[in-house]
Amino acid sequence: MRLGFTSNAKNAGERKMNRTLKWTRPLLTALLAVALTTSMGVQALALPAPPGAEPSPTPSGTSSSSGTDAGTETPTPQPSAATSASPQPTPAPLPSEDPGTDPAPTAGPAPSATLPAEPEVSSEAAAGQPTAGEQAIKARWLELGGETGVLGAAQGAIACGLAADGCHGEFAKGSIAWSSALGAKSVRGTIALRWAQLGSLKGGLGYPTNEEKCGLSGGGCRQTFQGGAVYYVPNSGTFEVWNGIAARWTGLGAETGPLGYPTGVEKCGLRNGACMQPFQWGAMYYVPGVGTNPVMNAILARWTGLGAENGALGYPTGIERCGLAAGGCVQTFQNGGIFYAPGVGTNPVMNAILARWSALGAENGALGYPVETEKCGLAAGGCQQAFQGGAIYYAASAGTHAISGAFYNGYRQRGGPSSALGYPVADESCWAGSCRQEFQYGTYTWSSRGALSSSISPWGYCASLGRGAAKYPHAGAARVSFAVAQSYGSTSVNFVNCVRQSWGYSLEWAARGADGESGFARPGVATGPTTGKFSPTGSFSVTEAFGLSNPGTALPYRTLNPYSRWGGRLNSNYNKYFESSADIFPDENMWYYATRRQGDYRQGAVINYNRPPDAPITMNAGFAIFLHANPVGTWGCIALAESDVIRYLRSAAPGDRLIMGVDADVFR
Repeated sequence: MRLGFTSNAKNAGERKMNRTLKWTRPLLTALLAVALTTSMGVQALALPAPPGAEPSPTPSGTSSSSGTDAGTETPTPQPSAATSASPQPTPAPLPSEDPGTDPAPTAGPAPSATLPAEPEVSSEAAAGQPTAGEQAIKARWLELGGETGVLGAAQGAIACGLAADGCHGEFAKGSIAWSSALGAKSVRGTIALRWAQLGSLKGGLGYPTNEEKCGLSGGGCRQTFQGGAVYYVPNSGTFEVWNGIAARWTGLGAETGPLGYPTGVEKCGLRNGACMQPFQWGAMYYVPGVGTNPVMNAILARWTGLGAENGALGYPTGIERCGLAAGGCVQTFQNGGIFYAPGVGTNPVMNAILARWSALGAENGALGYPVETEKCGLAAGGCQQAFQGGAIYYAASAGTHAISGAFYNGYRQRGGPSSALGYPVADESCWAGSCRQEFQYGTYTWSSRGALSSSISPWGYCASLGRGAAKYPHAGAARVSFAVAQSYGSTSVNFVNCVRQSWGYSLEWAARGADGESGFARPGVATGPTTGKFSPTGSFSVTEAFGLSNPGTALPYRTLNPYSRWGGRLNSNYNKYFESSADIFPDENMWYYATRRQGDYRQGAVINYNRPPDAPITMNAGFAIFLHANPVGTWGCIALAESDVIRYLRSAAPGDRLIMGVDADVFR
């Protein structure tokens, strides 16, 4: 017990009291010494120190006012030999000459030992006993070694009355937080620094729920809090994991799971209010209304390369799933999925193409895994994606359809959607050893004998002119006609007439016809003498017509007579009209062919092969290539029914062109 007096006079009444005390102090001191000696044993009695002086440490046996836990005692200092007897009261000083001035009190004897500096108690506890939180914090501090332990010296008073009626004490190397529900837990090192940066008790993490635990995988440390956990990772840093990301990550095995340790803090404010946190082998995304899912390894790299959440796929909607066919893996996203297959790669499948691929069996179907990403910006704004066994094409005007096997190989060689076939409008259908697939402007067929063929529809011929799918130029002619065979050696052709419109070319009419008995010569190969019976391949102008009477054509028209000839001999008349009474082979007697029963030349037009204005005449390269009547195999001309020839002539005009050859040579 320590008794003290106030000696600091501030008014006249106090000065009067002080003068009285000067004379009575010696007597009071003696009386108190006797009383204390009798009731408490040997104890030094000290007068109050001057204002501002440090009080002597409280001897053992009394309650500490520094916030020490109840029941914890500071060791009692042992008196020295010189003071082993009962101490004598210190004589009172003589009265001052100035009755208004107090004498300076003499300090009491110094203790024989120095006690450690314990945490101070809060102002609330100073009035009575320390609170439960203060006692628990002091006890935990002492358990950890006190001033020389892992936390070091106290840094001010313990603060109580905090959130959840908790307490918090600061120390040189960390802190201790207490709540009635969780008890006293220390927070120290880099984890303490990160917790403080996040607002400590007032931040999102709240109170610690366990002590720091080290010795984790890779030498890491962890401490859990009410709102999450903080991890220290060697050579990486100290990062918190909290909220929905913490729950999902923990469910995946935390640091021992596929993501490993965090490598950065959670970042929010992403598109649609999402949050993301990076980890050693991936990242975790939280998306309102979608969920919390990781993206890892090769799929993460591919997704990031496609723009991550800002790309076409959007956010992940599920976790990566492996064990697919051939050891593949898949992860779903808002607008598609990313598929990984060993030896194939990692590629996304999205939107309409994903729906069609899934309907065809996805990776277990004939197409297999994707081998590249979707490519858009094709003809007519279409898209295409290649797979192991084929491809899927999308166009607003054609829909979404797959093409595979021999059809895909042939279609790709032709140029795909840019070819004269356009986009597929149906999937392949097979029956009785043959298969067929329809396209916008034509058809592919295949038989079990391995024969593959394609055909372009008449309207596809005209569409090819505006789409750049015809290999030969049309020179912007007002009218372009086609004479096309399906294969070499064929003597049957499709004859199609197309008329120019403001938006391209439209179909005027179509008919069946015939070409040379030997079929078409290959591109760039001269037909040679008429005895070869080849029709030329290419694009040619039509500038004049002939026959027995003009049917009403706008072309310059030559009416034939008994002397009408076309030069076939290698002289100045070669591949020209001339008149002669002689009938010498290989010159053609045009009158004969016009008047015989078959009426081949009753009506006809000159196709300017190997002649002006298309080209200079080359001797023996071929001559007398006409469009005429009598649709049977010819010696190089194109033959139609006479009614079709007349229909052609009635709408023909100078500058019209005729494109002719085998389908694969004429169209892309």
